[in-house]
Amino acid sequence: MPAVPLEAVSTCGENMESEFQKIYHELYGRLVRQAAFLLGDVAAAEDVAQEAFLRLHRAGLSNIGSPAGWLAKVTNNLCYDHMRSEGSRRRREDRYVDPADVEDSVSYVGSAESQLMDKEEIRLVHQALLELLPRDRLVLLMKFSGYSYDEIAATIDLNRGSVGTVLSRARERFKRAYEEFLGQSGR
Repeated sequence: MPAVPLEAVSTCGENMESEFQKIYHELYGRLVRQAAFLLGDVAAAEDVAQEAFLRLHRAGLSNIGSPAGWLAKVTNNLCYDHMRSEGSRRRREDRYVDPADVEDSVSYVGSAESQLMDKEEIRLVHQALLELLPRDRLVLLMKFSGYSYDEIAATIDLNRGSVGTVLSRARERFKRAYEEFLGQSGR
């Protein structure tokens, strides 16, 4: 899906256009990171993030209480839709996210051995994330993509005061799954 220039997006007035652009610039990177960790494919993650913003635009900012939470939830759902297709599943199993692809500002240079170790680490994290329940995976991805407790609470329809507990339990489940995969890999 080609990128849609923001200037080409028609809006219902200058304020909506300005607000939409502000939200786009603020959240696009977070959504791409969230989708990249779920999909293991940065290009697909960019497509999913763009689709989420198109859906936000169609829904209208005035109809959405928490755009950040709404976008995170839509992105998550779009990722699951993408993963359900058989072709995507095969590509996802063979491909993992390279941190250098996700963070443009980070230049990654290392020995072949360190690059292999990093790739293995990413594979283990990806496997552990896929073992989690969807809510746990979403909470962890949102927290480590920079979302606030308020945004997480709005996304998963939870009281803000319970986010810490849910996050703590999700971390424990992730840790157990990661350690299990780490033991299986012989490290």
